[in-house]
Amino acid sequence: MSDLQHHLCKQDPDVDYSWEEYDARGIYLCRVCTKCVKTKLAMYRRDVLTDSNYHADEPIEEEA
Repeated sequence: MSDLQHHLCKQDPDVDYSWEEYDARGIYLCRVCTKCVKTKLAMYRRDVLTDSNYHADEPIEEEA
């Protein structure tokens, strides 16, 4: 397991900018920076990131 999977971007003094990543449905996934973005997003299936109709085992509720 890579240390970058659990990298805390906001606490890293070498990171000037980080952002929130969302799945294709707009559901929050994680915070990333240029150091860890590839490692963290690699934990998700490609369709979760690109296809808003991806299969999910659990129900996903629409926001009101």
